[in-house]
Amino acid sequence: MPAGRARREDSRFRDQAEILATRLRTLRAERGLTQEQLAGRAQVAVSTLRKIESGRVIEPGYFTMVSLANALGIELRELSWPHDSPSVGQLGA
Repeated sequence: MPAGRARREDSRFRDQAEILATRLRTLRAERGLTQEQLAGRAQVAVSTLRKIESGRVIEPGYFTMVSLANALGIELRELSWPHDSPSVGQLGA
């Protein structure tokens, strides 16, 4: 197995990245924020936010996600699961 990260199309997290991208765009829009405004509040690069929202980043950094969640005024887990989807604890049930 080659060293380094998996290519985007080969990543097992591709589906979760698409959920995250959609969820992040939705939450940002609901709050009436531009990408520039959210990135500024979260103190992350606008280019990073754009890549996450477009699904080009499959495995965003933990601290980036914490910063974005805090800037949106939500808990980190709310970025991963839409309200009508099962929570992590319910997946195995």
